[in-house]
Amino acid sequence: MSAGDSPRDSYEKAGVSIDRGERAVELMKESVAATHGPRVVSGAGGFAGLYSLAGYTDPVLASTIDGVGTKVMVARETGRYASIGTDIANHCMNDVLATGARPVMFLDYVASGRLDPEAVAEVVRGAADACGRHGVALMGGETAEMPGLYGDGDFDVVGCCIGACERTEALDGSGVRPGDEIVGLAASGLHTNGYTLARKVVADAGLSWKDLPEALGGRTLGEEYLEPHRAYVREVETLRGTVEVRALAHVTGGGIQGNLPRVLGGLGARIQTGSWEEPGVFGMIRSLGRVPEAEMRRVFNLGVGMCAVVPQGEAGRAVEALRSSGCRAWRIGEVLADAGVEFV
Repeated sequence: MSAGDSPRDSYEKAGVSIDRGERAVELMKESVAATHGPRVVSGAGGFAGLYSLAGYTDPVLASTIDGVGTKVMVARETGRYASIGTDIANHCMNDVLATGARPVMFLDYVASGRLDPEAVAEVVRGAADACGRHGVALMGGETAEMPGLYGDGDFDVVGCCIGACERTEALDGSGVRPGDEIVGLAASGLHTNGYTLARKVVADAGLSWKDLPEALGGRTLGEEYLEPHRAYVREVETLRGTVEVRALAHVTGGGIQGNLPRVLGGLGARIQTGSWEEPGVFGMIRSLGRVPEAEMRRVFNLGVGMCAVVPQGEAGRAVEALRSSGCRAWRIGEVLADAGVEFV
């Protein structure tokens, strides 16, 4: 090139900025490092993180990966991103808990059309805060700028969580028996499921994120829809220290009927409708969208974020232990010999 020529093409001109990526990493570095305890041998910054399993006798690992889904669109439209990071960390922790393992490591992935370093850092700080609250190490992650694949302002958030436990502590549903009782742990709201329907209902009703529907008790729609997915790490530890827990089901997409059977070892369940307190947001969606009850049960958690199966006669002690730990809980049903979930 002559001295007066400028380069025709570059990564920046193609739409990807290495500088924006490096700025995002710099902004999140401190919050990520704060989650690292003595078991972290080598954390963020390398090609992979190393974590020590010293102290386990016969360890097994549990792994899960999931995304936040179209809840990211609520974050984008309101300009609030931290709760999305909390969502994905907590969601993945709950999946690990359902195996009987304790979550120990988490990794995040944020992809966008054009990287906004401050927004990405806010997402990761939200994940780091969640990890820090539950003693989970945020080992690293990936930010990807992919113009052409994502439009301007579009982004996606995915998380991967690893847990560990002794082989004897793992839950596989083999210990569940007919007559066992089912305890429901309160959800914080929509969690991260059903947002395509939940968003359509409010859009069709002509509502904005700043509106204050009466059913939400003084909260705006944006606040309610961005309420973080609750994690049950401490609650499950308390529960397993109080009663025998034979199975745990994280109630995500598919509701109770779609998730509880996955941990019952081929058995079924009878769920008593009205046995728990349903957050107002579900009644609002049901009413505004004229959504049939069967569809509500199939899409949303309806206020129960996790189910615990305990031996017959132990539901009372389980509920008391959970409430003492700050989690509302109810006896919501029982295990049946025949497969399937029935609501009565």
